[in-house]
Amino acid sequence: MTPSPQALDLPQLLASIAEPMEAVNQWLAQQYQPESPRLRPLVEHVRQFKGKQVRAAQVLLIAQGCGKLSPEHIPLAGVVEMIHAATLVHDDLLDGAKERRGLDCTHVKWGAHASVLLGDWIYAKAFQRSTEFSDQTCANELARATAAVCLGEISQNLSCKDFELDEAEYVDQIDGKTAALFEAGSRLAAFYGGGDKQVQDACARHGLLAGRAFQMMDDLLDLVGDQASAKKSLGTDWANGKMTLPLIRLREMLPVAARQRLAAGFGSGEPRAALLQGEFAEPLEVALTSCRLEISNALEEACQVLSVLPVAEARDCLIDLTRFLGSRNR
Repeated sequence: MTPSPQALDLPQLLASIAEPMEAVNQWLAQQYQPESPRLRPLVEHVRQFKGKQVRAAQVLLIAQGCGKLSPEHIPLAGVVEMIHAATLVHDDLLDGAKERRGLDCTHVKWGAHASVLLGDWIYAKAFQRSTEFSDQTCANELARATAAVCLGEISQNLSCKDFELDEAEYVDQIDGKTAALFEAGSRLAAFYGGGDKQVQDACARHGLLAGRAFQMMDDLLDLVGDQASAKKSLGTDWANGKMTLPLIRLREMLPVAARQRLAAGFGSGEPRAALLQGEFAEPLEVALTSCRLEISNALEEACQVLSVLPVAEARDCLIDLTRFLGSRNR
């Protein structure tokens, strides 16, 4: 009997791409060579934030699913990871986070000025490499995606402490800030894997849905996740006034008086514990259940559209990885 993706850990799920993933990491090591020795400690620190590398894995598995893991896929997966790394540096500063992967965030160690410019340096290196492909497809698609990431972040920043933010605008924000990079990586993986437009569109749809669900799960864990397991700051959305799906659905369940009390605590800096006890605890559990169903439905649709991939083994591995995204605890 084949174990469910929930029963497997990430290395088991990615065993089939261990060799190309190692090639991606070797490629990344070459890119993270700073021109100035003063930059080296910052770059080496950020490299420890590499995390699950889900975006790179998605690129490689789609390539295998198309039946053609080409030379372009290694730098493509690497460039996608670099863009993601740059967003982490900036996001931690914007969120006021203190910890990532059990380490101090870069702005905690080196200040906001250095962190902003470090993220910019990583972006610039990534786009420099994207222009070195034999065609402009990679550079064009990643430029579009990065513009969407920035727009999503700007929208979220401008709606900070907007207690009445609706679910449609929330989804638009996360489709930009998170899902756009998943979507672009998936489309490009199919393109360089020789997939036709139907396959490219299906893979892009997969990436969009997987990325959307990934961010929804992040937002859920920010409220109820275990900080020791997550190895990063949690509770920042509630404390800073960032309206997310669990908070939207909690808000919509409450009677007027309780909703007003929720609004008073939203963005006030109080810890997330205020939501986990007292009058909000029970409705929050109901809201979280509905969020988990939303995540599960998005991931199942993301799996279904992968039927266009001709290589069953890689397709099944990508499906397992996709479902795993909904069961993670960090």
